Amino acid sequence: MGALGFDDFKEFLKFRAGNRADWSAGGDSSLNYFGIWTNSAYRQLCTQDGILGLKKKLYFPQLMTNTTKTTTDGTAYVSAPTGVLYITEVFDTTHGLKLDKISWKEYIEYTDRTTTASEGDPTEWVRYGTSIYLHPTPQTTGDTMTVYYKKLVADLSGTQTTDIGAEWDDVIVELATHKMFTWMHEQVEAKISKEAFLEMAVGLAGLYDLEDRDLDKSLGPSMAYINR
Repeated sequence: MGALGFDDFKEFLKFRAGNRADWSAGGDSSLNYFGIWTNSAYRQLCTQDGILGLKKKLYFPQLMTNTTKTTTDGTAYVSAPTGVLYITEVFDTTHGLKLDKISWKEYIEYTDRTTTASEGDPTEWVRYGTSIYLHPTPQTTGDTMTVYYKKLVADLSGTQTTDIGAEWDDVIVELATHKMFTWMHEQVEAKISKEAFLEMAVGLAGLYDLEDRDLDKSLGPSMAYINR
């Protein structure tokens, strides 16, 4: 988790704004603009696949998690996890099987998906809305599906710290500062803070790729070449 608390982020922004006290009225309420810009920057950083100006993808291992869902005989789906951004894998823990991801088009073209006689142990999955549809439709109640996914971050309040590493705290400050100056129509200051944000973020965006250096990959270009 991060090192700076929500209160710290707001104080940094307040200082950047020349200690304007009128923008911090209302504590954690919707009237606290420093809090609004902080949470907006935090959400943007954690939900975007990439950021304009950066070639590298953004990846936060702290936001990757999993939960279990239980099948019901004759019900074609299980509910998607609460607070999910996207799902990466579905694994049938009961039978030790990784399910294949298919498209919604492929799923609805299965003519047996609503046929009781065609129920079985699921081998495929697709997310639609707030549900994860399984094919074949489960024939058993109580089978466990482990769902791996990236979670959405919740807005900060009080003295809460972020769910991502402390190394991103300064990046959030700069992105929030950019948002603040853009809102104020201070284009010069907004440009400066944006450049500072990009300079910090580019050095961290591929940081976790370093964990792959010890992998034996005899084919394909290196991550350093791909992200050049």
